[in-house]
Amino acid sequence: MAIGWALLGTGRHPGNNVLPQIQHASDTKLVAVLSRDQARGEEFAKKHGFKRAYSILKDVLQDPEVDAVYDATPDGLHAKNVIEIARAGKHCLIEKPLGISVRECSEAIKACMDHKVKLGVVFQQRHDPVHQAARRMVQEGKIGDIVLVRGQLSFPRRPEVASRSQSWRADPKMRPGGVVMGAGDHVYDTLGYLIGREITEVTAFTDNSSNTEIPNERVAGMMLKFAGGCIGWAVASSKTPFGQQPFEIHGTEGSIRIHNTYSFMTGSEEDARLYMELQNSGGKSVQYFEPAECFRLEIEHFNKCIQNNTEPMTSGVEGMRAQAITESVYESARTERVVRVSEVLSA
Repeated sequence: MAIGWALLGTGRHPGNNVLPQIQHASDTKLVAVLSRDQARGEEFAKKHGFKRAYSILKDVLQDPEVDAVYDATPDGLHAKNVIEIARAGKHCLIEKPLGISVRECSEAIKACMDHKVKLGVVFQQRHDPVHQAARRMVQEGKIGDIVLVRGQLSFPRRPEVASRSQSWRADPKMRPGGVVMGAGDHVYDTLGYLIGREITEVTAFTDNSSNTEIPNERVAGMMLKFAGGCIGWAVASSKTPFGQQPFEIHGTEGSIRIHNTYSFMTGSEEDARLYMELQNSGGKSVQYFEPAECFRLEIEHFNKCIQNNTEPMTSGVEGMRAQAITESVYESARTERVVRVSEVLSA
């Protein structure tokens, strides 16, 4: 059974990154798109293969062909939209963050539980075959006990977001943070997924250039402590366009390095192929991977969760935990202390 999808938002990200992939996702039917501008919505729908366009969310949710909703609206609308979508009996796949506070995330999760609909949060790189292969190697003990991990996302400031005064990102009600909330959460989510461990403590430093309540950092360094004692180092930067680095996993018996992952955001090395290096007592080996359509894989995974009544890989609870780590990062940078993620979750 094909799942009928509606898309909320007609911005650059869904148009350039998401739809080119999910247009040919299996068991997927593109039904409706939501835009505040009806004419823009109709043009977008025609270009990307949706049946119709709406300018009011209520009308989207009353469409009988819509089974699930992909939310690509500004961050501050996510939790509110989830609650409305759930009340309409539709399943929800939400671009991260699930909400701009742990409280909002909790309310969104409750709404989906109350109305018995699926809730997923888009951390699409978990579906990348190279990340899944690295995770299997870790689980199989190929590099021993994991003691150190590192990840970095560095990319240029795009013209449309170069100034906080030029977009919805300037509104603290829509995104109360800078590069950590915009991209840093991808780094620590991927690191946690690769080694299968939760982050328990955070120490962070940023270049936040003002003393206001709303951080506007463009560079952030985050020391992470994982369950079991592994130490991690995560970096996010929108000021270093040539600072792209691989993800690394180091164990007591070997190391794994992943190159050119997230290249759609960061660009790639001189050798642009996606590849993974494994080094241990047996020597060094390299495995190459075809570029993956991670957004398509995310949609197809969510379709199966609806069809088989299973939980998404990145559930609402996972999304709330990611937001708790983000809040821990900001609290640590503000107070110059180590912050326990459990304290933020229970606050």
